[in-house]
Amino acid sequence: MFGLIGYALLSLITALILSPVIKFGKDFSSYLCVFGFVYLTLLFITPTAYFVPNWYKFIGYGIASFCIFTFIFIVWKKMKKQKELLDMEEEGNEQN
Repeated sequence: MFGLIGYALLSLITALILSPVIKFGKDFSSYLCVFGFVYLTLLFITPTAYFVPNWYKFIGYGIASFCIFTFIFIVWKKMKKQKELLDMEEEGNEQN
């Protein structure tokens, strides 16, 4: 369990440092995505022996995947909303 928490803290610190540097975005979701990718990468390269029950590592995979999929869902919703606004604007221009 301490392995999951330790790597999560390391991923959080890395995400806070990397996000402004790569200018990924200012939203919470962008930090969530960077955290998810860093956490997933760390868990892939970490030996299973660092986790007392071996299945704790799979909990970390789930957390990282959840963060990444949440980011994808948020971006998809924003793009869908933006497309609807553009379509409404086009309809307004066609009527004039």
